[in-house]
Amino acid sequence: MKRVFAVIFAAILLTSVVGPNFALAGDATPVVYKQDFTFKIVLLPNGSANITMTSIWLGPKEEIDKQIEKILNETQNGNMTMEEAIEKFEQEQLARYIQGLTRAGVKLVNESMKSYGIEEGNNITLVFNAIALDYARYYSYDHYWELWIDPTRGYGSMMVPDTGFPFGVEANNTFIVVLPPNATLLSYPKPFVKQYNQSRFAVESSAEGDTVIVRSRIYLEPWLTPDGFKSLFGDYGDYYIRYKTPYEGVEHYEKSVTNEYVTIDVYSNGTVRLHMKDEYVEPLRDVIARKAEIVSYGVQNVTEYILRTYSLALGYQGAIVDGGKVTILGLNETTAPLVIDAEYMLRNFTKYENGSYVYTFDPTMGMAQSLQDRSEYEVNNTLHLTLNLTDGGEFIEVPDNISTEVKGNRFTMTVVRRGNTLEIVSNVYIRYGAQPEDVKELLANRTSATVRYTLAAEESNGGMSDTGKMAAVIVAALIVVLAVAFWKRR
Repeated sequence: MKRVFAVIFAAILLTSVVGPNFALAGDATPVVYKQDFTFKIVLLPNGSANITMTSIWLGPKEEIDKQIEKILNETQNGNMTMEEAIEKFEQEQLARYIQGLTRAGVKLVNESMKSYGIEEGNNITLVFNAIALDYARYYSYDHYWELWIDPTRGYGSMMVPDTGFPFGVEANNTFIVVLPPNATLLSYPKPFVKQYNQSRFAVESSAEGDTVIVRSRIYLEPWLTPDGFKSLFGDYGDYYIRYKTPYEGVEHYEKSVTNEYVTIDVYSNGTVRLHMKDEYVEPLRDVIARKAEIVSYGVQNVTEYILRTYSLALGYQGAIVDGGKVTILGLNETTAPLVIDAEYMLRNFTKYENGSYVYTFDPTMGMAQSLQDRSEYEVNNTLHLTLNLTDGGEFIEVPDNISTEVKGNRFTMTVVRRGNTLEIVSNVYIRYGAQPEDVKELLANRTSATVRYTLAAEESNGGMSDTGKMAAVIVAALIVVLAVAFWKRR
């Protein structure tokens, strides 16, 4: 969500003064848009905040004049007074701010917008004020509050055309954060400077009493390429103001719950039936959004995409795909999980070495490296893996049971053998607010588990070719990750 907020944050601030067609500016000689921006955040004890964004458009003067002329054109036919035309402009800007911030997940009440400078014609100043509910987040994981600000003004996350934008930006930004009563400041953004050609990004900061001030200076030359943006902002990651209070806060978060079911049936001729069922349970709003995407793209189109993607992944790893099918379930039930059910008939699925077949999988479901920042969800992911051998088959190596915990984050794996059937259940539970280094410690050396089995000689020889004995290992997590990447992108 933070990346979404950053992008929308940049967009509403740019379009609020330049207009929706700002990217077309400078068709002849590129112009440089100049702006002073102040974001004041007065935090309340419960984490909500009184926020005020003041944006002053300073130049170029001819562009300001055009915008003012457009606003005041409403008065030409006599249908509006100047005051009414300005009020209409303010309401348009208010709607744009509310829409953008709401889309980014900010809950607002008591919103207002006031403009200055239009009648005088020197600049256009917009002042947006609102109460942002639960704006600072409390984490019982570390027993402190965290407030996210973006000195890059969203440019660090913005999608940039290959040729850059046909205009420049000069922005002086000030973030003023007033902590709640009795709060203790823990950390805030530190100075940072980066230069690329004529473009420059610099951050400076200070703290005094209950107030933190972070200033950033941004100059982006016209036609600055994506590489230039990356050079300026790619190494910057100091976005947080952290503080403690004598009291605990209330945590507001969603759960992320997925269940992965993988069943592998090994037949007497050595072929394998691979059945995968992925259930996406929570967060419900994301599940509903994914279902809506599937319907909008076309169920058949999405089904064929998944079938093709899985087949390519299996083939890339050395398996021969003899057939497959994919079914999507739960689309017509609002609160039901989204279920992706896939089944394949395969040859050369497992690796043959030293007289036995080897199946290797990732019981962590790819989560060991997936968390780059603190967890914004309470995560509960479970893998149910079942291997069924044909008569005469025998398991000669299975994983050990595991149960480990780091700061309340848990990883468990239970292994049950019932004759020719092996049942493995692994679960990863990540607390809301968990730090990535703790998750890595939890899952260190847990990302690979191995099952070895043999088949009766007369059976396996009839079904596995010589090349099959050198087939690549298929990691179950690869399949899971493909599904997650497509269905859970945000």
